[in-house]
Amino acid sequence: MGVRVWRVDLDRPERPGWWHCLSDAERDKAAALAEPLARRRYVAAHAALRAVLGSLCGLPAGRLVFGAGESGRPCLRTPAGRPRPDFNLSHSGRWALIAVTAPGGRVGVDVERVRDDFDHLEMARRMYQPEEAARVRTAGPEAGLAEYFRLWTAKEAYVKASGAGLAGLRDVLVRPDSGTCAESRGGSALSRSLPGSQVPVRWLDVAPGYAAALVTTASTPAPRTG
Repeated sequence: MGVRVWRVDLDRPERPGWWHCLSDAERDKAAALAEPLARRRYVAAHAALRAVLGSLCGLPAGRLVFGAGESGRPCLRTPAGRPRPDFNLSHSGRWALIAVTAPGGRVGVDVERVRDDFDHLEMARRMYQPEEAARVRTAGPEAGLAEYFRLWTAKEAYVKASGAGLAGLRDVLVRPDSGTCAESRGGSALSRSLPGSQVPVRWLDVAPGYAAALVTTASTPAPRTG
C-alpha cells in the first residue's frame, strides 16, 4: 500500500482562496486563535490539506466534508463513487506534513519543532518505556534532546494511525532498526498491551531543528514527497 507525504511551508505568501475554502467550523477555530501568526499558519495548513485531498478525490477544496470515525479520527465524507483515502495532518512552527494513503489503510504523521524549554530527561523517565528513556539518557545532552523528539513523533504518529489517541501514548514502545534513532531512518512501534500491534515507523527529514515520523498500518515504502 502506497503512502504520499507533502511538506508545507506555512509561512509562504498567503493566497486569497485559503480562507474561503475552509468550513465554518475551521474558520471559527482560526478566528479564536489570538496570535496572528498561529492563526495564519492554521489557515495555511488546513487550506493545504483541502487542496491535496480535493485534488486526489476530484472535488473542489471547499466542497470537502470532514467527519469523525472511530476514536474521533478525522475522515472524509465523499459522495458515492469517489475515493476516500485515509489522511493525517500535523503542523508545528512553520512546517506542516500531510500524509495520505489508499482507502483501507491507516496513516499517522507527526512533526515537532525541537525545543529545549523543558526537562526532556524527566519527561522521558515519566512518559517513555525504560529502554527508550535509557537511549535518551545515554545519548548526551544535545543528541538526547533530538532523540527524545524523534521518539515522541513516532509515538504520536502511531497513536494517530491506530486511533488510540494520546491516552495510549504511554503504552507505545518505539525501536529503531539498528543503532540509535539519530542513525536510523526506520524502525517499529507497538502497543505493549495489544499483541500483534507492531507497525513500521519511518523518520522523515523536514528542516533543521524539526523531528518527524510516519506510521502506516501496512508496509511503509520510502514516501514520495510532493
